[in-house]
Amino acid sequence: MRIVADTNILVSGLLWGGAPSRLIRLAALGHIELWASTATMQEFERVLGYARLQPRMRALDVERDDMLAIAHAVLNIVPAPPIQPVITADPKDDIFLACALAASAQYLVSGDRHLLDLGQWRGIEMVTVNDFLDQHFPEDQTP
Repeated sequence: MRIVADTNILVSGLLWGGAPSRLIRLAALGHIELWASTATMQEFERVLGYARLQPRMRALDVERDDMLAIAHAVLNIVPAPPIQPVITADPKDDIFLACALAASAQYLVSGDRHLLDLGQWRGIEMVTVNDFLDQHFPEDQTP
């Protein structure tokens, strides 16, 4: 199963745990494929530089490069050419749609309303991490 997770899901999963962490663990174990593009990885790198994340990274004793190494270990990278604008209210979200399209993903996992409100786009379902896990990997059946 091919999935694209937006930046907030990746950051939350790597720094805080919970459902986003389960998603990353499923990818690390090979139960799902997580996909990213050059553009989504650049966004991930940029977000890792946010001042508000630094205390958490220090508490976990991880550096930006550690986070990038973990991400590269669980993510498949696909070239994703830009697409015609879809999310006019927040055009920067289009990079996740372009990535999902290029990766032939079945799901785009996000907490972003702009993406979730699409419901489905070109056969790609927009879902929250909890909805995805509940549907495919219920807590009592998670590998």
